[in-house]
Amino acid sequence: MTELALVLLGGLNFGAIYALAALGIVLIHKATKTVNFAHGAFVLIGALGAYIVQVQLSWSAWLAYLLVPPAVGALAALIELVLLRPLRRADAFSVVIATVFLGIALSEGVRLIYNAELLTVPSPFQGAPFLIGPVILTREVLWTVAGSLLIGIGTTLAFRRARVARGMRAMAANHRGAQLCGYSVDRTYALAWFLGGALAGVAGVFAAPAKGISPDLPIAVIAAAFVAAVVGGFDSLKGAVAGGLLLGVVETLAAAYGDSALKNAISFMLLFVVMLYRPEGLFPEVKTRHV
Repeated sequence: MTELALVLLGGLNFGAIYALAALGIVLIHKATKTVNFAHGAFVLIGALGAYIVQVQLSWSAWLAYLLVPPAVGALAALIELVLLRPLRRADAFSVVIATVFLGIALSEGVRLIYNAELLTVPSPFQGAPFLIGPVILTREVLWTVAGSLLIGIGTTLAFRRARVARGMRAMAANHRGAQLCGYSVDRTYALAWFLGGALAGVAGVFAAPAKGISPDLPIAVIAAAFVAAVVGGFDSLKGAVAGGLLLGVVETLAAAYGDSALKNAISFMLLFVVMLYRPEGLFPEVKTRHV
């Protein structure tokens, strides 16, 4: 029983990171109808930002959580403005293809600059773990799960109620109707990419101590994030959070009680089953009009 509890905690730890990454993908798609395949590279840049802040600059780990997400968000908004916006006006499909090669370019750029297979980032917590009966709960796991859930809940509530997100809600409900009501497409897209990039950045900061920084990080995170997004419901913010947590638990259980090689196979089997029997996702969002 103790072993199962530890496995579940480990699954929630990774699932929380998947949830944040999936949340950014869903947010951008919900507001702009763009599938961002460069999202994994943004997560890598967020993790690299944590490395720069904590290791190279020797600043407090908490500054990484404050400085890195808005910096990655600003980079994502700049890329949308300079590279993707001209393509969007010509062909929406070209934007999706561009994000694929953009993600590869950003990841390879990081590899060329640092020329290392793995960079490690220390945990921000050095204190003793908590003991809950026979279960050992580390401060890092507690912070990752609780912090990710708070960010996920806050993002969902902000999208639904905040005035600054009104344009994104309108675009999500009816793209053409939002334009006729006077909402700026360019401004809405820039905000969506900024917030999506910021979520990728904070996912990278959370992932850096647990997973390290390697060229494989973008592929691993984006694959899991897309599975979580589809399982939860690709237009559902709460579904992205729930799907990420569920995927993390399923993968960890498969690795612990089966073969570690089954980890990816189980996640994709879950994806196919959901797509076959519940294509709208396990936690679809009720369609309502927000203006």
